[in-house]
Amino acid sequence: MEYQIEQVSEVVKKIKITATQEEVKEMIEKVCGEIRKTAKVPGFRPGKAPISTIKRYFSDTVKENLLTTIISQELAQILEKENINPLRFPNVASYEVDLEKNQLKSLEFLVEVKPEIELKPEDYKGIKVKKTAREIGDEDVEKVIEGLRNRLVKWNEVERESKEGDLVEVEYEVKSKDGEEEKGKVSVVLGSNQVWKEIEDNISGKKKGEEGTISFKAPDDKKYGKFAGKEVEVKFKVLSVKEKELPEVNDEFAKKYGFENLEEMKKQIREDLETAEETRRSEEVENQIVDHLLSKIDVPVPPSLLEMEIVAQAELQLRRLSQLGARIESINPQSVVEMVRPMAERTAKIKLILEKVAELENIEVSDKDVEEEIKKIADSLFEGDYVTARQSLEEKGLLPLIRMDVLRQKALDKLVELAEVEEVSS
Repeated sequence: MEYQIEQVSEVVKKIKITATQEEVKEMIEKVCGEIRKTAKVPGFRPGKAPISTIKRYFSDTVKENLLTTIISQELAQILEKENINPLRFPNVASYEVDLEKNQLKSLEFLVEVKPEIELKPEDYKGIKVKKTAREIGDEDVEKVIEGLRNRLVKWNEVERESKEGDLVEVEYEVKSKDGEEEKGKVSVVLGSNQVWKEIEDNISGKKKGEEGTISFKAPDDKKYGKFAGKEVEVKFKVLSVKEKELPEVNDEFAKKYGFENLEEMKKQIREDLETAEETRRSEEVENQIVDHLLSKIDVPVPPSLLEMEIVAQAELQLRRLSQLGARIESINPQSVVEMVRPMAERTAKIKLILEKVAELENIEVSDKDVEEEIKKIADSLFEGDYVTARQSLEEKGLLPLIRMDVLRQKALDKLVELAEVEEVSS
C-alpha cells in the first residue's frame, strides 16, 4: 500500500491511502475467511461458504472489518513512520471499496496534531511583570465580619417612615400609554438600587399603608425592560417597613460560626485573607506572563482541543448559574457555548504554550508529583479519602490528564522563576 500526506492546516493532516487490486483482494479474502468461521449461510455448513458468498451476504461487515484492518495495520505504521502523534483517533474522511472488483476506490483520514509553536528561550525568559503588594489590615477583617453579621440579620417591622437601609415591601402596578402592563409585589432594601430610581425615591419616607402614583418617561435603558423609553404610570402601596437588626460582634457571635471566641475568629479571618492575597499576587504575575506570550506567539488551536475546552467551560458556567438559582433547563445551550468560546480558546492556547515550555526546559512529571496532586484532589473533593479519589480518577481515565495538568503547572512555575518581577504598592 502507498500513501500521501497533505497538510490541510497547521493542526490537521490528510492521509490518503491507495492499494493495488492484489493487495485489496488479499486483505478482503483474509477478512472474509475470519467471518465465515462463524457465519451462518443458507445451504452451507459453518466455515464452508465461498468467499464470493460471504461478500454478498455480509458486505457491510466485510467493509467495516477491512477498514479496521487497514487502520490497525497500515495507518498505524504510517503514523509511526512519519512520527505523527494524533490528538485523537483519526477521522475517516472518505471510504469506498468495491468488493466485487477488489478495488479500494477512496480512503482518506483526517488527523489532528499539535501545532508547531515557534518559541525561543528569549521569548519566555526574563519577561518583565509587576506584582502589587497589599497588606491585610484591620479594616479588611472588619469587612468580612460585617458580611458575616449580615448573614444573621433580623428584620423587625416598624411603624415609622421608611429610610435608607430599611426593607420595604411594596405592591405595585405599572402601565404605559401603549398598553403594556405589569403588577406584583417586591421587597427592596432602600439605597441598594434594586428597583427603578423613580420608585425608590417615592417609597422612601413612606409608612406602612401609604400609597402613591408616579408618572414619568422611562429612560431608554435595558433595566426598564419593556417600559424603556415609554411614558409610564406607577401606582404603589407600602405593605410593610422593616428595619435591620444585626447581632453584636462578641464571643457569642463568633461561636455561631464555629469559633471558640472573637479573637480566634479574627485571627482565622486574617490568615484566610492573607492566603487569598498571596494567591491573588501569584495569579497576577502568572496572568501577565501568559498575556505577554499570547501577544507574541500565534497558536492555532486544534478543533478537538477547543471542543474539549468549550465543554469544560460550559459545564462550569452552568454549574455556577445553577448555584445562583438559575433554571438551567431554560438556558439556550448555544448561547452558553458562544459565551465561553473566547475563554475556552484562550485556555487551549495557554495549555499548548506551557507544554512547549515544558519541552524546551526538559520539565518532567514524576509519579510522586502525580500522587501529590491526587492528595490535593482528595482533600478538596473526597474529604481527604485518597484511596477513593485515586480509584475514581482511574475509573474515569483522568490520571493522564492530571499528569498533563501537573506538567503545565510546573512549566508555569518555571516561567515565574525566569521572569523579572517588580513589586509595587497598590
